[in-house]
Amino acid sequence: MKAMRIHGHGGPEVLRYEEADTPAPGPGQVLIRVAAAGVNPADHKHRSGMFRDFLPYRFPHTIGYDVAGTIEALGEGVRAPAVGTRVFALLDPMTAGGYAEYVVTAASGCARLPDDLDFATAAGMPCSALTGTQMVEEHLRPASGDTILVTGATGMVGRFAVRAAKAAGVRVVAAVRPAYAEEAHALGADAVVALDGGKWGGEPFDGVIDTVGGAAASALAASTRGGKRILTAATDPLDAATLPAQPEFVAVHPDGTRLERLGADVASRAIAVPISARLPLAEAGKAQAMLEAGGVRGKIVLIVD
Repeated sequence: MKAMRIHGHGGPEVLRYEEADTPAPGPGQVLIRVAAAGVNPADHKHRSGMFRDFLPYRFPHTIGYDVAGTIEALGEGVRAPAVGTRVFALLDPMTAGGYAEYVVTAASGCARLPDDLDFATAAGMPCSALTGTQMVEEHLRPASGDTILVTGATGMVGRFAVRAAKAAGVRVVAAVRPAYAEEAHALGADAVVALDGGKWGGEPFDGVIDTVGGAAASALAASTRGGKRILTAATDPLDAATLPAQPEFVAVHPDGTRLERLGADVASRAIAVPISARLPLAEAGKAQAMLEAGGVRGKIVLIVD
């Protein structure tokens, strides 16, 4: 099979489009013939070596952990999803492998695609949709009537956090750039505050979902009630010294059942997954360079022929 692999850390140029062995599914796993792979902001950080101290790779390594495709083969003990089923999945970030024509993953992490959800849109979902939803539903678990801050609320993670919070009966304050205020309201935010230099003058927050990190998010998160949780998924850390609670980093995990529910939401147009670019698998280096340069709105997806 063809895969985009790295043989060491570095810039986008270390990604090589080359032949690799097609993996075989082990017990509890399935083999997916990949139709599309999502490109996440963390992908170029894995490639560059930002996480090498706690996530060392055996090279060559295939990056990428958001995929959509068709079940090609089943491992021992797997009865569903059946061969031929259209699925999407978040791969184990410890092993990854999404930038490839085939990938193996746990059957339990696969979600069936609704008939009217295309592969590219589905591939843009898993990491972002699960991160935002898990932060609210599994970690923050706000009570109905609480007020929480969501930084970067119009981003891919933030929009799913807003949706999960609203489903729980929560009042959401979205911290976004002024140009995105209208979009934040359309996603369900009850109030909007400017992300850069904005001041919150309302009641203290009953929790924070941060997707941005850094000084701007820290300044707003300082308005959190004592004893309430401040959760972040950003690699740019919050300034703990200025906050009423120690920020907690939340790592996403595969969850086929929850992902299937979120896929149904997207298919029904209850929430949108904007796709900014579709590029061939061989142009993964270009896709990562685009993300590193900044300014990309929506997901970049690699199309696998």
